Amino acid sequence: MKFVISLLFSINAFASPIHLFYEGDLNDALIYKDILVKEYMIPEELIAIGSSKKCEQLKGKGKLDLCLKNNGDLYLVSVDREFITESLQVFQAP
Repeated sequence: MKFVISLLFSINAFASPIHLFYEGDLNDALIYKDILVKEYMIPEELIAIGSSKKCEQLKGKGKLDLCLKNNGDLYLVSVDREFITESLQVFQAP
């Protein structure tokens, strides 16, 4: 049973290597996700959204974990630089 749960978690983490957390309003996170999809042409399936009480308390270990603070600032939780240079460079920058 542990193996199945671990496997499902791994598949889910691989499917969404970009995690966008937000402290306040979900709509703000959806706007930012829309920018990533439309302006940078990152597939929507690669971006997962989740809530957080405080961005500074997140302990991300993902490929790219970002958090939108209540004041609109974007907080970098964690980044895998190899993932950025090797995987995300294929997407168009505005």
